[in-house]
Amino acid sequence: MKAKVRFEPDHQEVEVEIGCTIEEAARSGGVRLEESFCGGKGTCGKCRVVVRGAVSEPSGVEKKVLAPGLLTEGIRLACQAQVRGDLTVVTAPDLMNVILTEGEVGRVDFDPVVRKHYLEIPEPSLEDQRSDFHRLRDAVGRDLDPSLEVVRKIPETLRAGGFRVTAVLRGDLLMDLEPGDTTCQVYGVAFDVGTTTVVGYLWDLGQGRHLATASAMNPQASFGADVISRINYTMENKDGLEDLHQAVVGVMNEIIDDLVQEAEVLRRDIYEVTVVGNTCMHHLFFKISPKYLALAPYVMAWKDPLSAPAREAGLQVNPGAVVYYLPNIAGFVGADTVGVLLATGLDRTQKVKLVVDLGTNGEIVLGWAEEMLACSTAAGPAFEGGQISCGMRAAQGAIDHVRWDSEHGLQVSTIGGGFPRGICGSGLVDAVAVMLRAGVLDTSGRILDPADVPEGAARYVVKGERGNEFVLSQGGPDGRGRVTLTQGDIRQVQLAKGAIYAGTRVLMEELGIEIGEISEVLLAGAMGNYFDKESARTIGLVPALPVERIRSVGNGAGAGAQMALCSIKERRRAEEIARKVQHVVLSKSPRFNQEFMEAMFFPEPVERHGKGTRQSTGIR
Repeated sequence: MKAKVRFEPDHQEVEVEIGCTIEEAARSGGVRLEESFCGGKGTCGKCRVVVRGAVSEPSGVEKKVLAPGLLTEGIRLACQAQVRGDLTVVTAPDLMNVILTEGEVGRVDFDPVVRKHYLEIPEPSLEDQRSDFHRLRDAVGRDLDPSLEVVRKIPETLRAGGFRVTAVLRGDLLMDLEPGDTTCQVYGVAFDVGTTTVVGYLWDLGQGRHLATASAMNPQASFGADVISRINYTMENKDGLEDLHQAVVGVMNEIIDDLVQEAEVLRRDIYEVTVVGNTCMHHLFFKISPKYLALAPYVMAWKDPLSAPAREAGLQVNPGAVVYYLPNIAGFVGADTVGVLLATGLDRTQKVKLVVDLGTNGEIVLGWAEEMLACSTAAGPAFEGGQISCGMRAAQGAIDHVRWDSEHGLQVSTIGGGFPRGICGSGLVDAVAVMLRAGVLDTSGRILDPADVPEGAARYVVKGERGNEFVLSQGGPDGRGRVTLTQGDIRQVQLAKGAIYAGTRVLMEELGIEIGEISEVLLAGAMGNYFDKESARTIGLVPALPVERIRSVGNGAGAGAQMALCSIKERRRAEEIARKVQHVVLSKSPRFNQEFMEAMFFPEPVERHGKGTRQSTGIR
């Protein structure tokens, strides 16, 4: 039997089989829900919706995660609640995620791989009976390699244009032939396909101008917040690989729609697409099984740059367009890292620099032009709001910054300026730093009892069901808006920052350098961009270097993808970077576990809100 499910405020109605979950119904209708982190197990409690109609009774997981008052109001978990008949589902209309799109694009000598050539070709005659293709080839002045589809259209196109045509060339590849002079209509799109978000950039490849940027959440998250969950989905479900491939290609096509509408251009005039992403995203995009990425010895199926017809990948652009995916480095260090290195120019500097791309997997690269070492650490989703009791993505209502005011005490700000709904990564780092400086946390990460906390901060520490909690927002009388950090939340932060710390330490030891030799720390990605540098240093997430030597570079992966779109030379650089970077397997390092255990501790803060203490040591 089937039932109708109406989603508001999208005004989207879908017909589904009775017994499916609301999450599955939303997925079938292309409706975006608030992203969860538990792969549909319900334990994170993030996919909350309001349900009216025939729905299953609350599951045991829902009763554990949702307060009785919330269940009474019809609030359910989309991954748990099952459709029993016709119903209406209200999603979160105000939940606009903040997606980082801008990054530092290095200086590029504009030289795109795709070019248009306007040609005026002599018409055939009894004296000149060259074939249409040879006539075209001779006008271009070199050998051409056309597809059969283009060969089929050559005769009519030549005559439709009065033998005045525009050839679209990618090297020797004849991608298309168009009547008349269309040289001003040639575009390309660069994509950064992240585990969490997808960003697209539209460029005019004739004039070398950036025209538009668009972004969206990666819908693959409904199959799992991290790459391992998604790989497991492909292994456990017959059509799993197809599902994940269609999810990411679908959102990329939606982004292309947004780009062409904003710039007022046509899809058919997009001839080149460049893509970066981690190795798992690479495999899912090309529908290559990622199974062996999750099984020792964690081998990828393809490392080198990969070019393919865009239509074979499922992208809706010009039929002859080509997609170029930058090379990977290792199983968990992908083309996105290559993009970051391309944009930051690590391969061109003689100074030692540390590049950290913070995410569920933290990619770390240390070195200079002559020697670059890279590793990947499983930092977990804590800095994206995952596995944090009140955690959420950087969206409206998320606490994004926390400060301590000597006169007024704890001060919080939210994205959009509204009432707190939860806390995102930048707020989490600030909050932990404040707790350390206020004497609420000791260096082991333990939240102290109120009696042991200095006066002024003690009023923010309360006894909870699972131990002491730090209250960031009291919320309303009904409990909504109450945001706290629990002891378990602090442990998640320690695990995340400890993994980054330990990975950095191992690379330093491999290169034989000390902290003082690092000239600059470059933080890439959304989390690195929005973190307060002093707070990140206080909790030991980054080395204890002067703050002016810690710099955010924005979406470096996206910047690298754009550079590769605009320049053949930058593609060659990217390929050289991928060959040159040496991958360090942390699981083989005899030092990693010891470094990780030590990195779990917080450094002593530089000051405790006016009370001096010894200097923060950070990374040794």
